[in-house]
Amino acid sequence: MSLMQTGLPARAATAAPVVAALDALFSVDGIAIPGPDARIVLVIDGHHTIKYHRPGVLPPAPVKGKPALRFEGGEHTAIGDSAQLRFATDAPAIPAWQVPLHLPNGLNLSYGQIVALGGDFYGVPDRPIADGATAEERVQRFAAAFDSLAVLPASKEEAQKILAVMQREIAAANQAIQDGRQPHEAYDQLGDTLSEEWNRITGGGSFATALFPLGRYLKLAASNWDHFGEWALLAYQAGHTAALRQAVKARNSGLDVDLELAYAMNAFADHFLTDLFSSGHVRVPRKAIKDNVTPADLGSLISRFMHDEDSKYGLVLRNAQGDTWRGYGDKRYFDSVDVRNRQQVGLAVQRSVDEVFAAFASGTPVQPGQFAALRVAADLQAAVAGTVPGNFAPLFAMKNGKLMRRADVNNLNDTAQIDNWWGWSTYLLLNDYTPNKPSGFLEAPLAAPGVTGTGAGRAVRYAVSVVNGLNESYIGPWSAYAEVGEPFQATLSVPVDNSGKSVGRNLFRQVRGGSPELIASLDRDTTTYIDRHQ
Repeated sequence: MSLMQTGLPARAATAAPVVAALDALFSVDGIAIPGPDARIVLVIDGHHTIKYHRPGVLPPAPVKGKPALRFEGGEHTAIGDSAQLRFATDAPAIPAWQVPLHLPNGLNLSYGQIVALGGDFYGVPDRPIADGATAEERVQRFAAAFDSLAVLPASKEEAQKILAVMQREIAAANQAIQDGRQPHEAYDQLGDTLSEEWNRITGGGSFATALFPLGRYLKLAASNWDHFGEWALLAYQAGHTAALRQAVKARNSGLDVDLELAYAMNAFADHFLTDLFSSGHVRVPRKAIKDNVTPADLGSLISRFMHDEDSKYGLVLRNAQGDTWRGYGDKRYFDSVDVRNRQQVGLAVQRSVDEVFAAFASGTPVQPGQFAALRVAADLQAAVAGTVPGNFAPLFAMKNGKLMRRADVNNLNDTAQIDNWWGWSTYLLLNDYTPNKPSGFLEAPLAAPGVTGTGAGRAVRYAVSVVNGLNESYIGPWSAYAEVGEPFQATLSVPVDNSGKSVGRNLFRQVRGGSPELIASLDRDTTTYIDRHQ
């Protein structure tokens, strides 16, 4: 039976609750309540709390409850699975992690899983989407890339193997969070071990051999400018256009599977959208480095240095709506300092998803110049031109048609650029470089808060970070766990920052076994704080 015949897909008949952020309750728009019997689930999005991790293999049908805690694969998965999908105008939205999207080759994947697999693991290595000469050719290239995941029979088994390896990444990040460590530390410990497995799964060989065969995973990485800056923008526009067209087809056919396919195509496209929020993908001139450095493989190697330093220290980003925030890059999406970036990318993906349903409901897709998600994404031209204050000097940049390099590769604050540099000599410099900290960088506090609690029943601990405008340090050391009652009250002695660089501090609480959460923002002088928790 079709959607048009019933007016409501089978999955909506289970009266799924309306899931909304608590903050939305106090917003101008409020929360749309579909009827007097509707169930509302309010989610408190802790300032630095991760709540989207879950096992990598989607159950065959929607499940009840909340996903366990969940720009690497796990990061893309978390972003996509936090979206809300709609299937009928008179039914509430459903959390994306609960919806298996059925692909033509028999794969059943969540929206977030497709975001994670798109581009990095599936695509056509010698046909980057953004290299299409026209908008229509780019749509066709996107369709071929998507079909490599959704249509090829071999991808059904292969994708599950990829996701199984990705689950180890997710588990490691979760463990870091429970330990009170920054998740990027878990990624650092994993190194390239997972990449080696993914290379083998996609047809390659072991890194241990001198000339290991490249699998599709590494072949895609060798020509991955679809994931950077203006090329990522073109790849997203092509994919979102294809998804909107499919949504109109779904309206005409009335079949559930056609709308699911539109969402799946959009999830693949949203991989490139989410890359626009990873600071290591915003201003790296990836294609220009490939075109100007010989051999091309050397260009790939040296571009990674810029990718990694922009990801590590983050960039101040600004969008068309006038929002300004600091965003970090790959392996740091879950870090405590990247909260605002998580909010921005989540908003962009939701707008992207909403346009798919709007095209299904109206039969009229919006045009590329009007894509709502791109008003939330960073202004790429501003980031590349350096017109957003607060950023350190780029390692590479295009200027007047020339590929420029930072004169002193070790000095992130050196604004001087040179054009008379060579690929091999630069690689040797970068392979042994020790860059300094960028201006405005804040070191994490050295001291933990002192804690005095009353009663027993719960174990809690506390830590602080320091802030100055858009700059925030990582969380300092945690106090020892203190046993407190339920409800509890803890009196904290909060250390001050004597560096002279910060103007305030953020205070975090972690209940044993849970995730760190921001509980207060303090000025630079407050030394005592009473934490009352019901």
